[in-house]
Amino acid sequence: MMRCFVALSGLALLSACAPGAVTLDGNTTQRALAAVQCTGPNAENCTFINSPVRLVNEPVRLATRRVDFFPTADAMQFIDARSRPWNAPTRTLTDGASIPQIFVPIIGDPNSREFVNAAAMHDAACGIGNENLKEYQAQTWQDTHRMFYDALRVGGTPEVKAKVMFAAVYLGGPRWNNPARDLSAVNRNAMRQVMSEAKRVIEDRNPSVPWIIRYLEWHEYRYLKPVEMDVDDAPVVEDDVCEECFYMEYSEVVNDVPPVVDGATDVNSNLGR
Repeated sequence: MMRCFVALSGLALLSACAPGAVTLDGNTTQRALAAVQCTGPNAENCTFINSPVRLVNEPVRLATRRVDFFPTADAMQFIDARSRPWNAPTRTLTDGASIPQIFVPIIGDPNSREFVNAAAMHDAACGIGNENLKEYQAQTWQDTHRMFYDALRVGGTPEVKAKVMFAAVYLGGPRWNNPARDLSAVNRNAMRQVMSEAKRVIEDRNPSVPWIIRYLEWHEYRYLKPVEMDVDDAPVVEDDVCEECFYMEYSEVVNDVPPVVDGATDVNSNLGR
């Protein structure tokens, strides 16, 4: 007899997504679409169908992972803020979260039931062990990671926590069909430094999702892949942009204009340090 259980906190750890294929939209379009979002469990047009996720009690240990994965007992669907349906078929493998392993020391092990529906949807879309699903990498990596944020919010994850988890997946998750922006070979300490900084900013200022994407793109282009990235493939960031200019230009999205100290922008104050 197949034994099923509702996914609870003890299941969670990290899910890793792996590379595949799809055409990407431009960065500007992606940021504009990111502004349309689910605001919480009761958000209009945002919903899970056939939730909460139930898992078959058949643990699967994947060769490159330290935790057990479990197949879903039933199909589940999520409707995002753009009314787009996302599907997690029966027997989608999930471990209950989707945080890249590199960032677990920064964010901690997500272990709450509010994450598991979102994790199952994200795992169906790009999670290891699900490569044979038709849903696997059927959308762009940007849209897939953006969906994760919506699903977290609808599942009950607090806004700031959901934004931190989104930033971790956007920065450290897979980027299929986009080798110019693949960060898998970037120094792990540099990645953690950018993520730690992003976490501080998000927790201090609670910026919008498009602002977070712009922030991560800026750090990606300036610090993580400044040489390897071709100009034509780089995120839309002006060549002469400076860190002070970035915060001056985008600070109104987070709060107000950054303070000026002795005629210069106090960047550290805007980083929430």
